[in-house]
Amino acid sequence: MVQVLGMSIAHVFRWLLVIAFIAIAGCVPPPEYMAKTGKRIGLDNDYIKVLLLRDQLKVEVVTTAKTKVIQLGNNTIVYNGDGKRFVLFDNQLTQPLQFEAWNNEIVVNGLTVRGMIQLHPIVGKIQVVNVLKMNEYLYGVLPSEIMPGWPEEVLKAQAVAARTYAYYHLMKNNSTYFDLDATNNFQVYKGKAVETQTTNKAVDSTAGIIMTYSNKPILAYFHSTCGGKTTDDNYVWQGEDLPYLVSVVCPYCKNSPNYSWQVELTLNEIYEALVKKYKAVGKIKAITLGRQDTRVTVVKIEHANGIIRMSGNDFRLMFDAKKIKSLYFEAKQTQAGLILTGHGWGHGVGMCQWGAKEMAQQGMRFDQILKFYYRGIQIMTYSIQK
Repeated sequence: MVQVLGMSIAHVFRWLLVIAFIAIAGCVPPPEYMAKTGKRIGLDNDYIKVLLLRDQLKVEVVTTAKTKVIQLGNNTIVYNGDGKRFVLFDNQLTQPLQFEAWNNEIVVNGLTVRGMIQLHPIVGKIQVVNVLKMNEYLYGVLPSEIMPGWPEEVLKAQAVAARTYAYYHLMKNNSTYFDLDATNNFQVYKGKAVETQTTNKAVDSTAGIIMTYSNKPILAYFHSTCGGKTTDDNYVWQGEDLPYLVSVVCPYCKNSPNYSWQVELTLNEIYEALVKKYKAVGKIKAITLGRQDTRVTVVKIEHANGIIRMSGNDFRLMFDAKKIKSLYFEAKQTQAGLILTGHGWGHGVGMCQWGAKEMAQQGMRFDQILKFYYRGIQIMTYSIQK
């Protein structure tokens, strides 16, 4: 039987079936079931599949240790030997391949990662997936999402939030070949090259710890700066209204460089963004903003060809992330366009990182920080063994 970093292909598939069971059941299986099957949730030895690169025409995989390449369709070993440089083009790949380097790092298109690499041919392009242990994944997430030099307790809070966020999607995602991607569509993951001692320590010291609500991992959103008040998730993403993601007054993030900001948005910039998104847009006549709980939630734009209505978040995402830093802003109309005066950076839901930093500096523990931003949650360690 083919072995994958000490774990057989069959074992991987059995483990994934357990995750599928959890997603379908909608709750954490009882300890008796977990003990019987010998599966573990939250121990950081679980594997996660991260979509590293999308729609590649050419992929270069470089290994330096003994390497095995497996054709996943029929579990056939197509290479088993010394490390080498593999180059594959989109028209050459007809079945998924898995590259294993005997617990050594792999470099794929210049990005150094732990674990294994899978190449999947999807609609004529190559999708690059990094399969690795949860703790190894988190090693590459933390320094990509927070400053490694910040206090230990805020790094631990970030580790628990990132782990919980990953498990939420691991249990929910029905994708056959990846659980989440490496961009801010989920949480940013940059591989081994960005790892630091402080962030790795935060991951290790909180091993297996996650946040739950009604015995399920929560959707642990986080952002840079709330600007004095976090917001309810329902005001940012219509359709979601999770009880633990409520508005919280946060007096802790005033030292953030993005606590307050001002930016000019010209009518031409708005028009170009609208044309890119909606195509047939006429001359802009009027812009109306609707708000709830300090955030802009609805934007209505009247133009020569009609009316466009969109969420505040969709409006913000039409521009560069540094342009409209948050939805917490007031707008003043000028002849040239709009002057926005706002607070914070990010969507404003869940943990405010700059606020969490200040709380840690004031001596608060990571669990106190998390319970401040995520209301009514439990913090627990899953450690069901065989």
